[in-house]
Amino acid sequence: RTPPLPGARSAAMAARACLLLLVVARGALVRPGGQSAHWGARQAQRTAWGARMAIAASAQSGSVLSLVDTSGDDVRFQLAGEEEIPRLELWVGDELFADDVDVVRFDSKERRFSIDGTIDDEEDGESYEVDGEFQVAEAERNMVAATLALLVARAGVAWEGEVPLPLPPKLEAKLVSDELKASRPGVVLLWAHLLDVFGGDEGAALAAALKNTAIIFPYLNRPTNIAGSWAVLQEMLGSREEALEVVTKNPGILACNPDGLKTSNKAAVQTMAAVVDTVETVKWW
Repeated sequence: RTPPLPGARSAAMAARACLLLLVVARGALVRPGGQSAHWGARQAQRTAWGARMAIAASAQSGSVLSLVDTSGDDVRFQLAGEEEIPRLELWVGDELFADDVDVVRFDSKERRFSIDGTIDDEEDGESYEVDGEFQVAEAERNMVAATLALLVARAGVAWEGEVPLPLPPKLEAKLVSDELKASRPGVVLLWAHLLDVFGGDEGAALAAALKNTAIIFPYLNRPTNIAGSWAVLQEMLGSREEALEVVTKNPGILACNPDGLKTSNKAAVQTMAAVVDTVETVKWW
């Protein structure tokens, strides 16, 4: 047996002692002695929108990210501990695989996330290194990366590889104060959701963000407002095309509370969008 690491959470992580090794290629947890157990029960295939809504909901509190990877396994990152700087845990199914994530690596092209961390063995009281990786669907890449980057920033975990999602220079220029610069991970997450609404069309999403910057500032908006309001609009208006026309004219509607938006109606929403669009094209100064 490989010698244990010195200390419960050694920063050096000098010894390469693996009590557990995550092997995502097989979707299995490999234990000493060659025994393996699958990463929890596989769920029925979720729709792409349903999965993204779940990610948006998990990002609401800023302390957890829940997703289903391309192998169909439940993966959850969550902040833990009562310290000022929390730990970042990784769960797969109902099993804790890393109680202290140290490094997250991101490969955008492959949609792959790799982690290094440690886990405490309750039997011998020692701490061991773990590492692993998982892959997400193309449609979920931006939001998963942006949400995980937010948790990583809060936990002081190292992020390596590619940036989660680049901000367009015109949005980067809006982060003028120290407070806004500090909120950048939240801005990136809201930008990811806005991109999703516009089907990845960066030009259209940028135009909307510049028309109403409130939708990408964390102190004025939240992920579930964008995802929820977009879902309500599509149901209310009957098609993605009509909903897209409304948010193009009135991007601020994506900062609405979805429950409140449900109490409105199609005519009112379309009229307000037309009014906002007309007013904002008139020079009043």
